Amino acid sequence: MPNFYKDKTFFILLCLPIPVWIYLYWTNGKANIDDGIIIFLTFVVLYPAIEELVFRGFIQSWVEGLVSRELSIFTAANIITSTLFALLHLVNHPPALAALTFFPSLIFGLAQDRYKTLAAPTILHCTYNAAYFSL
Repeated sequence: MPNFYKDKTFFILLCLPIPVWIYLYWTNGKANIDDGIIIFLTFVVLYPAIEELVFRGFIQSWVEGLVSRELSIFTAANIITSTLFALLHLVNHPPALAALTFFPSLIFGLAQDRYKTLAAPTILHCTYNAAYFSL
C-alpha cells in the first residue's frame, strides 16, 4: 500500500468538493440540474478523486503486491486494475464507452507507477474529465 495518507496534494484535491457536499446536505441531496458548478465539481473533482483512491490507492497497490510483473511500459497490476475500471463503468455507460475508459485508466495507472503518489493520477483524471464534460 502506498503511503497516500502522507500525500498532501491528494488530500487537498479530495477536499475541493466539500462545498458540494455541504450544498447537497443543505438541499437534502436535491441539487438543481441548473447548478452547473455543482455537477461540474462532482464529475471533475469528486468522482476522479474517489475513483483514484479506490483503483490506484487500494486495488492497483494490492494487485501489485500479488503480481509484480512488468509488461512493456505497463505493469500487470495496472492492466488488471484498468480492466476492472472499465468493467465497472458498464454500470453507467454503454459497453463501447465503458471499454474506452480502459485506455485513460492505463495512463492514470502509469502515472501512479512512475510518481508513486495518488496526486499524479488524480490530477490527470480530473483534467481528462474536465475536457470530456466540457465538450
